[in-house]
Amino acid sequence: MSQFYYTDGKERFGPFTIEQLSDKNITESTLVWKEGLPDWVPARNLSELQALFPQESSFPPPLNLAYNTPVVETPPKNWLIESILVTLFCCLPLGIVGIVHATKVDTLWSTGQREAAYKASKEAGKWTKLGAIIGVIVIVLYVIMLFFGVLAGLGAGMEV
Repeated sequence: MSQFYYTDGKERFGPFTIEQLSDKNITESTLVWKEGLPDWVPARNLSELQALFPQESSFPPPLNLAYNTPVVETPPKNWLIESILVTLFCCLPLGIVGIVHATKVDTLWSTGQREAAYKASKEAGKWTKLGAIIGVIVIVLYVIMLFFGVLAGLGAGMEV
């Protein structure tokens, strides 16, 4: 049976058996020596002494938590197609403002700025809807004025 010696850096103690060393509360970094070793080594380097040191598990203990389905956030609507259509067919200035806000939505979302993306989506929706409503009103007024203009023209032609 091997006899081990250990040192505290000032004095040397021993010889001890493995059982006796376990009572000495040595640590893994305590320098030990036994016959056959060329020099003092940390206790953790000797396989015979590994039993003296409790091994920490490399895996954390399992948690007894209920599994929650992760929340998947969907990006907000960007209103880009609608803004382009409003720009082309209804109201150019408000449609352009809608396009500007709509192009920000995806960029903000992909950079992790969730609140700013939702705000840009809300602004794009507001300007696009406003442009569409104003565009429809202007078109309806134009058709009404055209109708009355034709009626006035017909009425003026009958008097002559």
